[in-house]
Amino acid sequence: MLVIASFIDIPATLLQSKDEVGGGVSDGMGDGMGGGVAAVLLVGALAVGAITAIVGKGLWKCPAQPIGRIPRDPAIGGLAMMIALIIGSVAGAGAAGAAASMGIDDEAYARLAAGVAGNMVQVAIALLALQVVTQCNGTTPAAKPARAIGAGVLAFLLVAPVVAGVSIAINAMLVALGFPKAPETSHETLRILIERHDTLLSVLTLAHVALLVPIAEEALWRGLLQPSLRRAGLGGFEAVLATATLFALIHWSVVPAEGRAAGLAMLFTLALALGILRERTGGIIAPIALHALFNAANVALALASAANVPVSSPP
Repeated sequence: MLVIASFIDIPATLLQSKDEVGGGVSDGMGDGMGGGVAAVLLVGALAVGAITAIVGKGLWKCPAQPIGRIPRDPAIGGLAMMIALIIGSVAGAGAAGAAASMGIDDEAYARLAAGVAGNMVQVAIALLALQVVTQCNGTTPAAKPARAIGAGVLAFLLVAPVVAGVSIAINAMLVALGFPKAPETSHETLRILIERHDTLLSVLTLAHVALLVPIAEEALWRGLLQPSLRRAGLGGFEAVLATATLFALIHWSVVPAEGRAAGLAMLFTLALALGILRERTGGIIAPIALHALFNAANVALALASAANVPVSSPP
């Protein structure tokens, strides 16, 4: 169970755009579970192999000139993102209130309704802004959809073990220094899925996090903010680094203290990959594909682990 327990929280902070909570994983020491050391060594070997491929093939490099659509004015692009975030939050709160007024007192479904409403508003505003405030830049066109999706799939295969390895390494180091290990499942959505064994909730959550959340977040962060930073004069990797840093730091207050080091490190590592994909493909399709695969795998692993957890009664 170590691999499942360790991988559950890798993209957990991306499950809800409004309530993203980074989590931790097991401390990587096995906790007495058979095969724990072997699992850690396997993840480590896969991570080293992935990093070797990424560096050897130069997959981390960004083109000198921006590709695809970028904002005509960096301030307008940043403003559009802020508007989408604020209105999305208001819509989510409104949906939660509407659910309560309709007598829906199940917290899990109310949270899901709020997340869906907020993300739908964000998607609508962000996609509109991408068409209105951005323009094609440079002579190199963005990658075609099929190629971009393929790039996202390949990135998932390479990045997943790296992100898992980063989490395990940080937790193992902290535990060795005497700090408490991070919780195995710190994200509330995953905890509910594991405990509830609710098929409908699981299906709806999977659809939400594997489709709506990636579109909303990539349209905002990699579609509007990162290109705005490039328009403001930053180089490709500098824009990726700045966006990834902000993406991680904005979750500081919602990451549990005991899982903060691993949670923010995982967020930052994944965000780097998402940003590099945006620079190399010139669009958000590849980042959406990577993001969607991470979230879908995360929920799938949570559901797999739920098979060993007793069914609990709904609240």
